[in-house]
Amino acid sequence: MRVTLDVTGADLVADGVIGRVSAAAGEGQSGRLVFARLTEPFGFRPGDFVSVEVQEPALENVVRLPASALGANDSVLVLGSEDRLEEASVELVRRQDDDVLVRGDGLDGREVVRERSPLLGEGIAVRPMRPEATDASAVPRNLKLSDERRAQLVALVQANTSLPDDAKSRMLAQLAKPHVPAQVVARIESRMGG
Repeated sequence: MRVTLDVTGADLVADGVIGRVSAAAGEGQSGRLVFARLTEPFGFRPGDFVSVEVQEPALENVVRLPASALGANDSVLVLGSEDRLEEASVELVRRQDDDVLVRGDGLDGREVVRERSPLLGEGIAVRPMRPEATDASAVPRNLKLSDERRAQLVALVQANTSLPDDAKSRMLAQLAKPHVPAQVVARIESRMGG
């Protein structure tokens, strides 16, 4: 551990080892008492309010999940074959804020239900809701249209009487090209009923 005492802008710093920690905060206290042995305690006195940084050994083979994913029986629901839920036993290693660190066999590469409810359980078929890709390169910028789809889009643009003539001619020019911007196609289909 590292202990820092702010003394009028100059920090006193000492390294140490934790001997023990009180089980709970005492009455009228806002935190737990930490008992440590400092290697160089020069300048520190009993009762000083200090900042403590604790360096712990790295945790291995754990996964961080929302606390809502962990069941009361120390299990999580994972997606199995045919999109059916399976229950997987896990070991709760630590709670951190609204997350948990768990360890379990067979979790590597599996999809875990983020939030459990009484309606979910082992064997239930679900439709997974995955976050959409945020990679801009995964979204096509231009589309190569089939002749039928191109003709349908041209007909929608020509039939739209509320569209100004200059906007209509711009869209028709874009639709005449071999590759059409995906945004133009989406806009035509969403606004004009395609």
